Amino acid sequence: MKRTVYFFVYFCLFCRLCNAQEVLKNQNIITLVKAKIDRGLILDKIKASPSQFNMSTNGLVELRQAVVPDAIVDAMLLASSPLPTLRNQDIIDMYQGGVSRDVITKKIQYSETSFSLSTDDIVALKTARVPDQLVKVMMIPKRAQQQSTNPNLIAGALPEHPETLPIAARSRFAEPGIYYEEYKTPKPQYVQLEPTTTNQTKTGSVGESVAGQLTGGITGTSRRVGLANKSANMVVEDNRPVFYLVFSGGRKVMNEVAESVFDGVASPNDFVLLRTKVSGRGREFSVGNQSAYTSETGFAAGSVPFRFKKISAQLYKVYFEQDVAAGEYAFLYNKGSEFTSSLKIYDFSLRNNTK
Repeated sequence: MKRTVYFFVYFCLFCRLCNAQEVLKNQNIITLVKAKIDRGLILDKIKASPSQFNMSTNGLVELRQAVVPDAIVDAMLLASSPLPTLRNQDIIDMYQGGVSRDVITKKIQYSETSFSLSTDDIVALKTARVPDQLVKVMMIPKRAQQQSTNPNLIAGALPEHPETLPIAARSRFAEPGIYYEEYKTPKPQYVQLEPTTTNQTKTGSVGESVAGQLTGGITGTSRRVGLANKSANMVVEDNRPVFYLVFSGGRKVMNEVAESVFDGVASPNDFVLLRTKVSGRGREFSVGNQSAYTSETGFAAGSVPFRFKKISAQLYKVYFEQDVAAGEYAFLYNKGSEFTSSLKIYDFSLRNNTK
């Protein structure tokens, strides 16, 4: 009886907390931007809160007039589903309303579309001064379907990275870490990936448990590490991203615990890049498998091969020989003895036009 009463009390408290949670709307975001709240904090709030954003053509024009940054508008678009069906007049109204070309492109990606692109329609778009690049995006008939299968897909061709690191850029690495080469600006910028740690270790699943019972433990159970959010704060738009790994001058034996990773790692060989699996609860990746006969640790599942080039004793360029599929990724320090402790992770969302 007491247990039933406690459950009822806890259930009521839970319902009250859920009802009290703020539902975000356009005006909430505008208020936060006008109050000069840190952009990262606003993005986190969008990801963590329920929302009812108005992402219609008029809603996007309103956000533009309120000078809401494109990165925040993009997060609002991703949080809004389904989006209104787009037609030619929407593109004209958004462009003439001052909405940036990048936001319009993403709105096309994320929405169902019903464009009319006859000769007369293209002339009408040209008369309305809609850029040719946007018209080209409108001509991709299956973009909305591709977007629904992978929310990180973007449209349009992407330029190539510089072949070599500019000499002047080497002084921009203020501290050891992993830096992404943002190459779409007039001068390449080098953006540091912020580390995060997690010890949300999960063992097995319902399916693995049933299979284990039926096979006497032969199939085994997996050990996974989870991340709370469905996407990383760091967003990279690239088909073949280029990173620079900056190490300190010191070197220590690999048996030592590397809480300060870049003070002890010898080369990019000590890292692994994983594509994380996105679920309703966030992201996760496997760190091992244990059965009645074997026990394995490592990151074979989901690992992505990369190449690297040594620039100096402390600086390495990491690159890819093939396009990398859009998705959620993370660099991890690949040390088996630390799989059971908190892991240092450098995660990023990769958005591109490659599935």
